[in-house]
Amino acid sequence: MKKFAPTDPQTPERHVHMISGGFAGGRLTKSSRKRHLKEVYQVGSEGPDLPTISFTKEDGQGIMPGHDDPVVITMILANVHLHRTLVDQGSSADLLFKPAFDKLGLDEKELRDYPDTFFRLGDTLIKPLGFIPLDTTFGKGMKSKTLTIEFIVVDVASAYNTLIGRTTLNWLGAVVSIPHLCMKFPTLEGIATIRGD
Repeated sequence: MKKFAPTDPQTPERHVHMISGGFAGGRLTKSSRKRHLKEVYQVGSEGPDLPTISFTKEDGQGIMPGHDDPVVITMILANVHLHRTLVDQGSSADLLFKPAFDKLGLDEKELRDYPDTFFRLGDTLIKPLGFIPLDTTFGKGMKSKTLTIEFIVVDVASAYNTLIGRTTLNWLGAVVSIPHLCMKFPTLEGIATIRGD
């Protein structure tokens, strides 16, 4: 009978990294990525000048304690109320799934070339159809912000229409609370709150 040497559980042999890609880290060109790195290395001792954002008991009203639901919101994209937008703090890309792209009435001719690929679960390679800049509004009325987001369009099955990642959340200055199923961000008129659908 062959004996196997026990492996040390403290020294794993493999690594599993997060899914990444998109426009985080300095865009598509080598020169823009270098410029981004220079900015990162020149960070001063002062943090960002953002107002204090907090969550209260009232923010959690109607939410079942101990839930494990994701934060899913509605936003205005290309002048349409687009529901089922996943707020994903672990993603470096903003994705627009092809069925939503089609329902928005957008044309594939409007897509710009996106040269990179993504990996999803099981190491399946995803080749994006391209990317498209779209005006996107978060919030309502005076407590809203509109950004032009460069969505990467992918033709894969998803329960969501879009996925908003870290880059956009940083531009918004957003803070997400999973226990409260909402996100908040500063506007000129005060702190805006978007509750999960």
